[in-house]
Amino acid sequence: MRYFLLLLILLISFDTIAQKRTKVRLVRADKLGSGVYKGKKAQKLTGKVVFKHGDNTMYCNIAYFYDSDNNFDAFENVRIVDPQGMTIHGDSMHYIGNRALAKIRHNVKMIDKDMTLYTDHLDYFTNAKKAMYFNGGKIIDNENTLTSDLGYYFSKSKTYHFRRNVVLVNPEYTMYSDTLTFRSLINTAFITGPTTIISDSNSIYCKEGWYNTSTNQASFNNKAMLQNKNQKLWADSLYYDRNTGFGQGFNNVKLFDSTKNLIVTGNYAEYYEHGGFSYFANHSQAIVIDEEGDSLYLHGDTLMLETDTNQEAKTVYVYNHTQFYKSNLQGKCDSLVYYLQDSMLIMYSRPLIWGEKSQISGQKIRVYMANGDLDKIYIDTNSFVLQHDSLEYYNQVSGRNMLVHFKEGSMDYVDVFENAQSIYFVREEDSTLSGVNLGASSDMRIEFIPGGVGNIVYLSRVQASLNPVDKLSKRSLYLRGFKSYLHWRPRIKEEIFIWEPDNKDRIN
Repeated sequence: MRYFLLLLILLISFDTIAQKRTKVRLVRADKLGSGVYKGKKAQKLTGKVVFKHGDNTMYCNIAYFYDSDNNFDAFENVRIVDPQGMTIHGDSMHYIGNRALAKIRHNVKMIDKDMTLYTDHLDYFTNAKKAMYFNGGKIIDNENTLTSDLGYYFSKSKTYHFRRNVVLVNPEYTMYSDTLTFRSLINTAFITGPTTIISDSNSIYCKEGWYNTSTNQASFNNKAMLQNKNQKLWADSLYYDRNTGFGQGFNNVKLFDSTKNLIVTGNYAEYYEHGGFSYFANHSQAIVIDEEGDSLYLHGDTLMLETDTNQEAKTVYVYNHTQFYKSNLQGKCDSLVYYLQDSMLIMYSRPLIWGEKSQISGQKIRVYMANGDLDKIYIDTNSFVLQHDSLEYYNQVSGRNMLVHFKEGSMDYVDVFENAQSIYFVREEDSTLSGVNLGASSDMRIEFIPGGVGNIVYLSRVQASLNPVDKLSKRSLYLRGFKSYLHWRPRIKEEIFIWEPDNKDRIN
């Protein structure tokens, strides 16, 4: 709107400048006589009629010349030619010499090099080289066709300004806008109102920005959105290269994938439409949406989303200071990979998982989900599970590898493979501590009940004993490799953005 008001001010000022009144000069006419047009006496000119005003030459077959008013009306084969070669054709014209203004009506065609404008109502300031239409117009060049209700053309700068129902048709896309400025010398459209760009592969929406029709590079601002068949990408500002499919998002970036019900956010993003990858950084997060409200929240310094050839989300990669949150499961590691199709999450480099009162650790952890809930967890190398029994004690299981099975979101049983060891605090029905069970075997199965361990099954080379707690040293109440990181556990989803440095190990 501000741009539109500025244009009106400029047009008025050009009109004022044009009032350095110069006489319209009649160059020739085949016949000269007198006549009356619209109640006014005039010289009636017929044949090959030619006028000059400033550096413009005007032609017609019939004219009524009001010499004292410095005006004329022209009909049949009306044409204006300026020295730079621009021409305007129309059925009729009313020319006001004191304003250097031509009002050309019906079947108007303005040609300026590769551009042709069609309209039925055109006002043209001949000295300032400014044209405007106000009842609909169409502009065609080598690649584009544009229509709008209102249009302004500045011939000297080769700049167009369009308003209301603006439609730009290009072989590769169609642009719909409320307000658009096009500078043909640099082949760039400037967007200053609600705009949608639609192509075979995607659509774009914004309220501000620019688009280079030659390079197909663009910048979109103010509620910018890029959408393809399966994904939507929002940002405060988007840069996009249509030729390569590369995009960048700045501030409040959000991607939604409808096929996997996935949201990825950050304050910076790189989007590779044809390459199958998107990168997110600066407060980045991925949300695997659960329809029942128990969504999985993933965070790291950098997130990468991989898509398949159908532009469907396939895999989420999370790097550095990685943490995640789900109501019954939280985790922390250096990096992880989440396979969306299989609902499988792989954690790398000192991974930790917390669920209910338990902590799981190992060298690498695989988490399997089914129907949005925990199914099983496989712990590879240096496997360790601890369960907080009380303020003082922890039930513990360790081994080379483990497979943790879940039922309705809670641990059902754990299979321990190779070098299995366990410490289990045995309690009476009234929760009174009766002793501690120390066990070891090559393999082991621990079965859980609500609130703790239900049963332990030792498989081959068994060593097990029930001991009074006060007869054991404090160190013997902890398996080798015991480390409690319960203080690192994210308690709410917002805490996945808080990273505690790994500078100390705690027992409670």
